[in-house]
Amino acid sequence: MSFSFLYPSISSLPCGYDSTIVIPTWVIAQRLKDGMGHVNCEVKVLHEGNVEFERKIPLEYAGGKLISQEPEPIIWRDAGNRWHDTPGFLELSFVAGNDAPIFRTNRVAGFYTIYSKTGKKSFFSDNAYKYGSPPVIAQIAEFGAFIDGYPLIHLDRKKDLGETITLINPYKRPIIATIKTQDGRTLPRTRIPPSSARNVLLSQLLQEDEDSWIGQIQLTANNRVITYNIKHSLSDPNLISDHEHLDPFRSDPTHQPATVALRIHLAGFLGKCGRAIRRRKPVRS
Repeated sequence: MSFSFLYPSISSLPCGYDSTIVIPTWVIAQRLKDGMGHVNCEVKVLHEGNVEFERKIPLEYAGGKLISQEPEPIIWRDAGNRWHDTPGFLELSFVAGNDAPIFRTNRVAGFYTIYSKTGKKSFFSDNAYKYGSPPVIAQIAEFGAFIDGYPLIHLDRKKDLGETITLINPYKRPIIATIKTQDGRTLPRTRIPPSSARNVLLSQLLQEDEDSWIGQIQLTANNRVITYNIKHSLSDPNLISDHEHLDPFRSDPTHQPATVALRIHLAGFLGKCGRAIRRRKPVRS
């Protein structure tokens, strides 16, 4: 099967940092069915329902290599003051010229966004499927609901440890999300408007008489929402130390029939035997 596009991806744009993306031209080359074709790289920055920046970058491939000029990195300068500390996001798409079926797969082109600012620690984070994410599709097919989670949240007033969940809605309808903890704490529901992002400060989980709390969170929503966990200074949420994606609640089976386990074990044993035979030197007469 061939495709005329790759699934678009979403990158978080937190306030307080410059964001840099190197266009993964080498990944696109690997996705091309015959190693050749014209590809349009489409870049959009969105904030509060508005397109803040848009660019189309032509890429030409032949012989499995990029033959047009290597594109400059995309650099989005910190817009925190202009955005009033409300985050935005970047959407990256790869579409074949004339919608030709030149891709052998439509999986997202994976890459990292690099975040930096003078006087602050630099960090990086991966992008996410805008739609078509296999774990999310399987999850909703199995459970009929969207559920994300994060295994370790650590809040501490004395150690200045804070955390935030960034919720990105790249779709055309609003999303309502709820965050709960394993010990029964619940944050107020958050509404994320279309083509917008919201930060939810997890310090709200701390009770008045608590200096620290360690636990797990689970997020549910009426539609898939793209989520990131940000670890930062409790007193200054724009001083970030880490930026990670959450994990969808998986629908993968945790058990397998004994007959399947036996076949897997037998296949592994025969594979080892075959490799051992091939490594043996021939006997000379």
